[in-house]
Amino acid sequence: MNNSQVLNAFYAGRAGSSKNGAFSTDGNTLYSYGLRIATHMGAEIAVGDYTASGSYYSQTTSKHVGYARSLPGAVVFAPEIFVKL
Repeated sequence: MNNSQVLNAFYAGRAGSSKNGAFSTDGNTLYSYGLRIATHMGAEIAVGDYTASGSYYSQTTSKHVGYARSLPGAVVFAPEIFVKL
C-alpha cells in the first residue's frame, strides 16, 4: 500500500501497511516506525504531535503525523498527554 492507502485504511478501521512497513495500522491505531501516532477515540481521532512543533521524532514521522492531522475529527495532543490516552 502507499501512504494514502494506509491512511484511508486507518480512517475506515481496516488494517494495512506500507510496502516497507514504516507506516501501518491495525485499524484502530496508526503507527510510524512502530510508534503509535494516532488512535480512534469515538468520533474523534487522537493524534500525537511528534513534529518539530511538538516532540520531534523523525522527519518521516513528522510527515506521517501531518497525514493523520488532516483527517476529519483529528484532535492533536502533546506527546506527554497522548501517551496516556
